[in-house]
Amino acid sequence: MTPPSEHVLTRRTALTAAIGALLPASISRAAPQTFPAKNIQFIIPYAAGGGFDAYVRFISPVMEQYLPARASIVPVNIAAASGSRGISQLFRAKADGYTIGILDLPGMFIEQALQGSTAYDLSKFSWIGCMGEGEHYLLAVGANSPIRTFADLKALSAKRPVKFSSTGIEGTATAATIIGTEMLGIRRQLITGYRGSSDYIVAAIRGDSDAVVSATSTMMKFARAGQLRIIASFATHSAIAGIPDATTLGKPELDQITVERPVAAPPGTPPAIQNILSDALGRALKDAKVVAWARDNDVVMNPKTPQQTATLVARERAFFERWKTYLKL
Repeated sequence: MTPPSEHVLTRRTALTAAIGALLPASISRAAPQTFPAKNIQFIIPYAAGGGFDAYVRFISPVMEQYLPARASIVPVNIAAASGSRGISQLFRAKADGYTIGILDLPGMFIEQALQGSTAYDLSKFSWIGCMGEGEHYLLAVGANSPIRTFADLKALSAKRPVKFSSTGIEGTATAATIIGTEMLGIRRQLITGYRGSSDYIVAAIRGDSDAVVSATSTMMKFARAGQLRIIASFATHSAIAGIPDATTLGKPELDQITVERPVAAPPGTPPAIQNILSDALGRALKDAKVVAWARDNDVVMNPKTPQQTATLVARERAFFERWKTYLKL
């Protein structure tokens, strides 16, 4: 057979290039059809047993079901340096979609401002979505505490600083404790060094501290078990009957103190892979099993796109800047 002439080859090459130029960008940047071809590591930057850990461990197996290929999503706890070690590992991981992680906002802003760390840049992550709507905080005491009401806590504060257990100054719950007590006029003494939310809540249950501030979903687990007594809510309207909230306390700005749980991949993750992971997470959050779990744990699930998550992160950064003076940073 006579080989094609150079002229014919040139025409074919030009035609191929023209067709390629007409293809949608989404096709030209498509993720490998085999993704995921292996298990995905899901970094949790805190100890097992806390709120962030509970979210990831419940939702991960549901998220697996919505990936285009069979693979496991494996939770990995990296509990050190108030979450910054795990986030730093996520930031440095290979940008291939096989490492993702959950972040604590505004905790990560606070930790980075305090430590001056350059190990990661929150503005450069490839955002996947967000686990739940902004979650409000509750103020509680141990079930056996002599403190029965918020008024009792205020009375104690008039005599001496109230002891609050928490992780450390970098933690979001610690920031909520500082900001909340400042707004409410409660003198405080922080007892820090606990590895995660379960640890510092148990400290309050034991009586090592007088009180504790933490996210609603985490606190309600202990309250339902009869171990904690909720005495105030930072939400505008409390979902717990008879509990004073931001409105009745006369401090509506307490409602602005929330914890966000965005999910990210390393900087430079291909958009097609980023979108596959985002779609799987979003569909998992709408799954009937997750919806029921969220309802039972006082959590609101509201899936977000990568762009919506980036907007959320920017909003949280602005929140952090507004409260800098309270945190004395």
